[in-house]
Amino acid sequence: MKTQDLTSLLKAMFHQSKEMIIFVDRHGEIVYMNEEAQTTLDERDYDRNQFINICGHCLGVGSNGTYDCSNCFLLSKEKLTFQVYMRTRGGERVAYVANFQQIDHENNISVFTLNPLSELMKQQELEHQKLLTQRIIQAQENERKRISRDLHDGVTQELLNLLLEMRLFKYTSDREELDEKIKKSEDTLSYLLDYVRNISVELRPASLDDLGIEAALKTHFKWTEKQYGILVNYDTNLERQRYQPEIETVVYRVIQEAVFNAAKYSESDEVSVKLQEVLSFNAVHIHFEIKDEGNGFIMEDDPKGSGLGLFGMQERISSVNGTLNINSEPGKGTKVEGFIPVEESII
Repeated sequence: MKTQDLTSLLKAMFHQSKEMIIFVDRHGEIVYMNEEAQTTLDERDYDRNQFINICGHCLGVGSNGTYDCSNCFLLSKEKLTFQVYMRTRGGERVAYVANFQQIDHENNISVFTLNPLSELMKQQELEHQKLLTQRIIQAQENERKRISRDLHDGVTQELLNLLLEMRLFKYTSDREELDEKIKKSEDTLSYLLDYVRNISVELRPASLDDLGIEAALKTHFKWTEKQYGILVNYDTNLERQRYQPEIETVVYRVIQEAVFNAAKYSESDEVSVKLQEVLSFNAVHIHFEIKDEGNGFIMEDDPKGSGLGLFGMQERISSVNGTLNINSEPGKGTKVEGFIPVEESII
């Protein structure tokens, strides 16, 4: 590519960019700024034929926007990325993500670029939502695979074996032997009925919609004790029987996930679950705590679990404006604690 072509492209980028591009000297005097900077920044003292100082536009550096010129970015010879507040044409105080880098060491000329922080946050939010959607889809597919495998291995095979046995009934002449086979088939059908019912409860317990969160959890804990042989110490003190459906669903799913992880991976004999209403930050919250004294894990690692795991628990809680804290240490167990606001306090 010819140098002239590259120069033309760089000029086009400078003039057409939606990013503010400002060239300054070591004293902060503006050597040149592109059209985006000219139309955005406050230009009360700006004259294209005169140099002005960038300090006249700067309203503070850092997330708090504090005035601190002792460590000004103009003094740095390194490439910097930071948050800065600038005065716009309308007199507003706007936060930007700034990049500052010296590009001409001989003449001490640096380039200062600005992008609105709100735009960056929107982009980060879109990326976050994209990542979350991908994880949700993957978790849904994993759950479908698990259910499909359970139905195939646990139900389909048993039904097939039962069908073959029942076809042999007509060849059994001994009445006592036939009664024994019928009894065995009834036991198998009862087992399969319970198996399918358990899968249905895992997907969406009817008691959660009909009776509320306390009853649904109590039923689930009985099933957990029977299924995994772990004792669930359930202590609840909720002031009301029903909450908003989305809150009940989140509380149920997060506690279900935490108890499942404790039952399957902690190797503990028991797990304690507390569920109550508390007053926190001048608002009524549902507070829950799931604690075991089992294996624990290193927080930086990706622990074993079902569904979306710890990421999914955090996202569920965030969806109802709640907070979730998970603490664990190898050999000392795990504690999952959450707060979900249910109504503002009248205080």
